[in-house]
Amino acid sequence: MSEKTKDMRIDEALQFLSEVALEKGAELRDLVSEKYGELKSALGGFAERAGREAHASMDEGRGKVTDFASRVDQKVHKNPWPFLGGAALGALILGLFLGRSRK
Repeated sequence: MSEKTKDMRIDEALQFLSEVALEKGAELRDLVSEKYGELKSALGGFAERAGREAHASMDEGRGKVTDFASRVDQKVHKNPWPFLGGAALGALILGLFLGRSRK
């Protein structure tokens, strides 16, 4: 086999490989594009659902905190002395701990 024939066969093989690579590259791009679209739609639904659930949880938590604060406010207004005594005792204990000598 002559050198020219070998070169032609190598060129043909390279041309064939190039064509196959371009074809498979297009197929791969299409496949990735399709899967990306599916993933995006699946995650989009998840994000929307998670957002709704987070808002619902925040609203529920806000209601519980408001209710708790309202009940505490009513109790303090009914009988403030135990709360004042508790605050004074807490301040005294905190002052004792912070004012101790470190030696």
